[in-house]
Amino acid sequence: MDVSVDTRDGLVAMPWRPDVFQRMMLAIAAIAGLAHLVFIGLMLWAGVTLLAWVNVGSVALYAWTFWLVKRHRPDPALFFMGVEILGHALLAAFVIGWDTGFHYYMVLTIPVLMLSTMWTLRVKTLLAVMIGALLIAADVYLRGRAPVVAVPQALEAFLYYFNLVATLAILGFLAFFYQRLVLMAEHQLRLQACTDPLTQLRNRRFAMEVAQHEAAVFERGGRPLALLLCDIDHFKRINDQHGHDAGDAVLRAVAQALREGVREIDHVARWGGEEFLVLLPGTEVAEAEQVADRLREAVQRLEAGPRAGALAVTMTFGVSVLRPGEGVEQALARADQALYRGKEAGRNRVILASAA
Repeated sequence: MDVSVDTRDGLVAMPWRPDVFQRMMLAIAAIAGLAHLVFIGLMLWAGVTLLAWVNVGSVALYAWTFWLVKRHRPDPALFFMGVEILGHALLAAFVIGWDTGFHYYMVLTIPVLMLSTMWTLRVKTLLAVMIGALLIAADVYLRGRAPVVAVPQALEAFLYYFNLVATLAILGFLAFFYQRLVLMAEHQLRLQACTDPLTQLRNRRFAMEVAQHEAAVFERGGRPLALLLCDIDHFKRINDQHGHDAGDAVLRAVAQALREGVREIDHVARWGGEEFLVLLPGTEVAEAEQVADRLREAVQRLEAGPRAGALAVTMTFGVSVLRPGEGVEQALARADQALYRGKEAGRNRVILASAA
């Protein structure tokens, strides 16, 4: 989901999921097409030939809008749907009477309009006000007016309640869709807030939150926590000699190698620059050292950069395990000291904090 800023209105737009909106439009087109098929039979039975043919045209229009949405063109499809709903509702109310309830469908155009991406918020608000004004004007003009074609009272009552129930059902569907869209937007925003955009790993803030949580679990007598602080060797040289694009490619490749080299319950985060942090819940020092060495070897086997094999990449690891009564910051400081010792000792190695 993208988060876009609508600078024309000075407002942050709804984070959008085109695939979800497309599914909503497809469902509306299919439901509307089926409803108009039913109306064809009802109008023929009532002898209202004009509206029967109008419904044939409506079925064809919704089939066409369904095709437009499938071709990823929801905005023109939405426009023609809105025109059809307004025109059909007014025509049906004029021909067979206001009390058949066709005017209820005019209300549906407003929420669908507001969910569209076709116009700015100001334009959509203006159109919604115009639709409301049109509905009020039609109510004043057509309510109590004799219809052009009088339908049987039983059919009039059936159409009224059918249209009322259909309108409420579609409004419920739109409300469900909107709620789902909002929940997905919130989820996506939370992900963006804790994700590094370059490597798609979790960022430093998220890693600290996880580490603090695991430390609290450990203090309550729970599982241990190991921390691997690792740094790409000679990364500045890579940027200077091969450019920042090559450096970004190395960062992405290293991130993938680290992510693929740990368990699902482990956490890999970009700590900052060329530094990464790996959190290993339920891991003692000996196993943590083995994991670090395995990750070091995986990075050493990488072929990263603008051309395969162009760059040799290595990493140095500092390993610490959270001690009783110790805060996460202290454990990280010990891992950082071990990492520094590893750099001093020649890089491309794993150093335990206890040996630092």
